[in-house]
Amino acid sequence: MISNKRIGIIFLACAVIIAGAIFTWFSHKRLQIIEKGRANLAAQLATLKTRLRTAEQDREQAQADLNNEVSSITSKDLIAISDAMKARNNAAFEKRMKNDPRFQKDYYQQWQYAWKRPYVVFLAKEHLTPDQIDKFTKALVQREMDKDDLRLTLEAQGLPADAPSGLPIKQQSQEAFQQAIEDIVGPDGYARFEIHDRQSDIRELMGYYAAESDLSGSPMTPDQVEQMVDYIAQNNPDFQKGKAINANQIDWPAVDEQARKIMTPEQYDLFTHTDPFFSYASRWMQKVNQAIDDIGNASKQKAGGAAAE
Repeated sequence: MISNKRIGIIFLACAVIIAGAIFTWFSHKRLQIIEKGRANLAAQLATLKTRLRTAEQDREQAQADLNNEVSSITSKDLIAISDAMKARNNAAFEKRMKNDPRFQKDYYQQWQYAWKRPYVVFLAKEHLTPDQIDKFTKALVQREMDKDDLRLTLEAQGLPADAPSGLPIKQQSQEAFQQAIEDIVGPDGYARFEIHDRQSDIRELMGYYAAESDLSGSPMTPDQVEQMVDYIAQNNPDFQKGKAINANQIDWPAVDEQARKIMTPEQYDLFTHTDPFFSYASRWMQKVNQAIDDIGNASKQKAGGAAAE
């Protein structure tokens, strides 16, 4: 008769065998799932590699096509593209200015500081009160609004901004502006303002240099800035004719020689070796304008020669 001990051992052995069989079965199943997952992953990876190669080939082809297009574009084409973009942007802006009173109001409010900024020195010299400064700023904004209104009115009639028919309105607006400024600073003050106004572009440029010199540790004094502005103004043909300073007429070599007499060596080095190109009166902008004029003149000569042939 089999003893209870042997029965227990047999039962335990059977349980171990069954458990081992179950574990083995589950292990095989798990291995099959892993192998299937690896196969799917390998297939996805192969697909991604193929798509990546295709995308890279498409990019290279697109770059080659772009290079071909760019190489075929002439300077005349670039000017035409630039003019078309400017015309489109101007048309969108003017449409909103005409049809959206809120946009127009916000536009003038945002530009108040920008329009007042060139006259900070003038306001300080005139020792204006906060109330007078506020009236001065409103007069500046009104002047710009009058200019825009006249331009939009003329354009609506198919006329350029300098059309003769707009001169009476322009003169009336100018007289109103002059009276507003004279009410604040008097006739003599307006005469000083008028000179300052015609110097605004070069004053802005010298303001940039003054700020840079301050950051570099050799700040320009207000007197140095004034001497430079006066020299450039007095040697500018358009300014001497009663017009605003023409940045394209600035003789930079002569200006540099004058600057050597006024500035310290550190300031002079900064003045002659840095260029705030975002200023309309900068050396860099003068070169850009000259290059554009040269391209335009060359195109006109080429077109005239082709017409003659």
